[in-house]
Formats: sequence, C-alpha cells, structure tokens
Amino acid sequence: MKYPEPISRRNSLKTIGLGWMALQCPTLLQAQTKQPAPSRAREVTDWLDRYWDDKREIYMDKADKKNPTAIWAGGILFSTLVAAARHDKQRFQPMMNHYFKGLEAYWDPKVKIPGYEPLPTAGNGNDKYYDDNAWMVLTFLEAYEQTGEAKYLRRAKETHDFVLSGWDDQLGGGIWWHERHNDDAKNTCVNAPAALSCFRLSKFSDPKTAEKLIAQGKKIVEWTVKTLQSEDGLFMDHIKVSTGKISRARLTYNTALMLRCFLWLHSYTNDPAHLAEAKRVAKAADSFLDGNGVYRDLQKWSHLMVEADIEMYRHTKDDYYLNRAKKTCTAHYDSWKSAPKPEVIDNASCARELWLLEDLDSPAAVRFWQNSDNPRKS
Repeated sequence: MKYPEPISRRNSLKTIGLGWMALQCPTLLQAQTKQPAPSRAREVTDWLDRYWDDKREIYMDKADKKNPTAIWAGGILFSTLVAAARHDKQRFQPMMNHYFKGLEAYWDPKVKIPGYEPLPTAGNGNDKYYDDNAWMVLTFLEAYEQTGEAKYLRRAKETHDFVLSGWDDQLGGGIWWHERHNDDAKNTCVNAPAALSCFRLSKFSDPKTAEKLIAQGKKIVEWTVKTLQSEDGLFMDHIKVSTGKISRARLTYNTALMLRCFLWLHSYTNDPAHLAEAKRVAKAADSFLDGNGVYRDLQKWSHLMVEADIEMYRHTKDDYYLNRAKKTCTAHYDSWKSAPKPEVIDNASCARELWLLEDLDSPAAVRFWQNSDNPRKS
C-alpha cells in the first residue's frame, strides 16, 4: 500500500532504454508507455496511501502520521476500499484484508458487549459511540455480500449487538449517542444507520432472527420519525434525554440514512407509502443545496446524502437524483484536485462517493447492487 515511487528514483537503465527507443521508434515508445488516466475515484483513493501506516496496518489522521484516525473515519475508509475492490479486486481486496486486521486495534473484546472504541485501545474501555459502530456494521455487511468472507458477517453481527445495546425506554425508546450518555443525547445519526443495519442484516439471518431484526428496525424508524423528523420531512440532529429539548439542526447524513430506510421498507413490503415518504424526504433534501446545486455540508456528512441519491436513482430510475449526486461529486473532486484536505476522512469521503458513481457504469457493480438492494436472499 505504498505510494508509487517517483520516476526520478527509478532504475536509470530503464530510463536509458526508453531514450534509445524514442530515437529508434517514437510510435513504439508511445504505445508502450501510454497508460490510461486513472478514474477520478482511483485517483483520490491512490492519494489515501500517504496516510497508511504499514507497520500498524491502519490509516493515520494526517499525512504526518502522528495520530491514528478515529474509527468514524475508519468506517468511511473501509467502505472506500470495499467499493474500490468492486472495480479492481486484485489490488484493493488485499488492502481490505490488511485494514480489517488493523482495525482490531480499535476493537474492545474485554467488556461485556464488545465494540469499537474511537481510537486504538488496550481494552476495558467505556468511550464507545453507538453511531461509530453502526457505520461499521453497514460497511462490513457490504464487504460480506461482496466477498462472501464469513469474518465480515461475524464482525457485523458482533458490532450490531453493541449498537442495539444502546436502546432503552427513556423518551419512549431510541439509541443513545454514547455509551456513558455523553451529551445526554439520542441522535438521528445512530438510530438511522442502526435501523438500516437491522434491515440489511436480516437478509443473512435465519427466519426467526430476521423477523426480530426487521421488527426492531421498524421500531427504531418509528421512534426516529416520531421524535426527530421535522415538518418538512428532514431529520433533526438529536434530543436531550433529561429535558426533551430537540436540536433542530439538520445535517445531510441524518436525512440520508432515514431515506435509505424508507427505500428498504418499500422493497420489502411493496407498500407505496414508503416510497412516497422516500420521495418526500428526498425532495426536502433540496434545501441542503447551495446556489450551484451542491450539498453544502462537509464531505464527511454529505457523501452519505450522495449515496442516498444514488440509491434513490437505482430504485426509481429518476435522473433527478443522479444529476444531484453528480454535481456534488464533481464539486468535491474539483476541490480535492485543487487542494486536498489535510484530514484523511474528507478525502476518503470523496473517494467513496466517486466509486459509488462509477458503480453505475460497471456491469459487475450494477449486478452487485441489484442483489444487495433486494431485501431477500436471491
């Protein structure tokens, strides 16, 4: 996973040989040296190599490699590698395996219900965020569906157990943001991906367990809609448990994951009400756009709205959602090309959304998503 060696450091004999070829047969040289330009997604993903720590097999927060990245970014990075492996299995699937091994540094097996700590841990930690872990469930399920490797499904189930342990009956239900109840909050950013995890995990469970998972997912959706959906269809950030005060801040990723829950429910039940709600929410998401039609939130949030738009396009074939996703992807890529962000999470978010866009042009990736979007085993 090392960045390609600069041309100036390559074997000088190779350079001499190419010079001789140029004199003898310029056309032959061009044919042998011309390489297709990497795709936008590949270009940004290659950039991420500079954050990689070979020894620890994890990504670092910045290119100076002083500090490991947080597990939230780890979920985005892993999902980027999963998406990249759909296009280049030979290169990126081994990288997935290395990173999955490296992520064990964050896994805390010494507590009653294991889960991922925000940073590498010696175990017996109590600083876990339920939303961080919910993202890991979704990316591991995607990895399992893509590779068939049982380790990903096993870890998805283990992590999901931790996420659901954050549910209690205060305020009528909902999953806490943090295991020690930091910030006194239950947030959309954990309940939405937790519900989607229930739905997607049901596909790989025995019938009795699948029924329970789907029921739990519906319960989480109902609580989130009742508690945190605003009148316009978008989803607010969180509710303070001790006071019942709601933060009306709206971020793209909150709405994005709930939108995907409605799409899954429509696929599973064929109830048009779920599709109608998905469309209502998706239309309301126009308010997240700036004057250029680009999602205004930071990439670490808005790339998940792009993912929801692409899923909406797969589900409805409505070009409106695809064009909305394309505008944001292009803006994010152009910004990256001009000046990459210093933190790995922003660059990984850009790479992930670009791969999802490229999936639409790959027959193999199209087949993958046709199967993945099907809520039942094929």
